[in-house]
Amino acid sequence: MTRARRRITFYTLTLIFLIAGPLLVAYSLGYVYDFSTASLEQTGGVFVKAETPRLAVFFDNAFFRETSLLTGSAFLTDIREGTHLVRLEKEDFHPWSKTVFVEPATVTELRDIVLIPRSLATATSSVAELSRAEATSTPLEVLTINGKHQLLAGRGKSARVILENVYSFVGDGDDIFFVDQNGFFARLSRDTGTIATIGRPGFLLDGRPLRFIIGTRSLALIDPSGGLFLYGKDAGILTAVASEILDASFDSKEEKLLLRKQQSIAVLWLTDNIYQPLQQKGIMEEVLTDTVAILDARWFYATDAHVVWRTRDGIYFAEIDHRGGINKTELVSDTADELLTYPSVPNAIFWRIRKNIYKTEL
Repeated sequence: MTRARRRITFYTLTLIFLIAGPLLVAYSLGYVYDFSTASLEQTGGVFVKAETPRLAVFFDNAFFRETSLLTGSAFLTDIREGTHLVRLEKEDFHPWSKTVFVEPATVTELRDIVLIPRSLATATSSVAELSRAEATSTPLEVLTINGKHQLLAGRGKSARVILENVYSFVGDGDDIFFVDQNGFFARLSRDTGTIATIGRPGFLLDGRPLRFIIGTRSLALIDPSGGLFLYGKDAGILTAVASEILDASFDSKEEKLLLRKQQSIAVLWLTDNIYQPLQQKGIMEEVLTDTVAILDARWFYATDAHVVWRTRDGIYFAEIDHRGGINKTELVSDTADELLTYPSVPNAIFWRIRKNIYKTEL
């Protein structure tokens, strides 16, 4: 090769590098060239991760790709700013969809996606299976309150008084938490016999008992008026949280508290959510409403990101991430009398119709 030809080659490659280099850097930063405006435009992305494998991903009604067989995820890149429709499909499953707003240089994450089979496999269950699933620890002694508002430990003639003036109580390992007739909340240590008065937050005491929901780090209390109170065991502080609450339950990691109201379901975040939409500790958000009374609401413990609820019309399933709408799916069309889920069998959903108990696994 002559010197002249080498120079031509060198300058040509240098020119290509000077042109392509910035374009490659811009592309790596999420920029694409918009021919309609003859300018570079910064784009964003959408990341989806599904529990159901091998889903077809559609973006703005156009097929994009399938989710990974191993990870169940798909990453959509070079998406222009604005509102878009993401839809996931699989044969013989109900489709899943959300509208998402994509921002430049930002990846919108949609996780814990579950698609429900159109034909749900169900089986009969039993009280014995429910008892095994509940798997609660055996109490140290039987505890009861007599007509004199005394808390008794033991049965029959051997029962002994361990507390006076008790309105409601719950046993939690070696401790007994109780509310007395004057509305004070306290803890009795059965190891030492000491009583620690925690506070008097303003319970409504009308003769009906309080409801206690026991967690590893927290204890939730619901008074007869629907007032919700949360006690942190480490900090030893009791806080009034919400009103008009009918029931509550902790998720399997005790990061969230599911709250059932008359016609809505809310979630109280007990820790910061490290995934989008990045809720902060203490945030309470309504995740869904119904047109009829919600009779039961339970966590789907396999994800801790979905809720199962019962109305007079049937049993339903949806995600708690309400960005872009929720995907409400009917699981049972019959009128059920009870709905149950358990952390020990996280994929299972149980329901009772009269004396018959049924279950399905997702």
